[in-house]
Amino acid sequence: MKFAHGDVVALRYLLSGARISRIKPMRVIEDSDELVALYIAAETPIRLRVWLDGRPVDRSLPYRDRFVTPWRLGDGRWRGSDVLQLTRPGSGHSFWAFYRERVFEGWYVNLQAPLRRTPIGFDTSDHVLDVRVASEGGWSWKDEDEFVEAIAMGRFTPQEAEAIRAEGIAAAAAVEAGAWPFDAGWNRWRPEPGWTIPPLDQTWEHVPAPA
Repeated sequence: MKFAHGDVVALRYLLSGARISRIKPMRVIEDSDELVALYIAAETPIRLRVWLDGRPVDRSLPYRDRFVTPWRLGDGRWRGSDVLQLTRPGSGHSFWAFYRERVFEGWYVNLQAPLRRTPIGFDTSDHVLDVRVASEGGWSWKDEDEFVEAIAMGRFTPQEAEAIRAEGIAAAAAVEAGAWPFDAGWNRWRPEPGWTIPPLDQTWEHVPAPA
């Protein structure tokens, strides 16, 4: 069953295909056979990884330290820009459009597992490596050092890593060509004025991931 425009759903990120590492309440813009478009506003409450004592995970720590130290889910906020995430069903990447105070800021490509539909929204897994999109249309890798470390730790097999990098190159080709979604006017999209920041449903983390 598809979700309706304006619905609030859970976008959950899983580690090792099972353990939830982040939950974001997302507003549905489109849910069709061609596109899943989801929106999150800055300061939206989210669930994310924290240390066992509740302290935020320090992104400045080495990648290995961040993933071998025991953690749990804790409360947080989506900081920075509003984000519109555009993902084609079955795709291993998502195009993110950033806005600040309703002004378009730029694009980013998040490499991830294809979205899996759940009763409460969608599940995916982050693939560490991402693609920066320059304002003039060029691109570069982001977090390539962490991706190498993730491979060394066994998070991805060499074959999986090769497929993830190939997915990034395919997305980068769209950047270079100015193809979808860059030619579809999404930079002119804006959220509806009456939308408020949605609450986070604490039961979402207890819904089993699809088998």
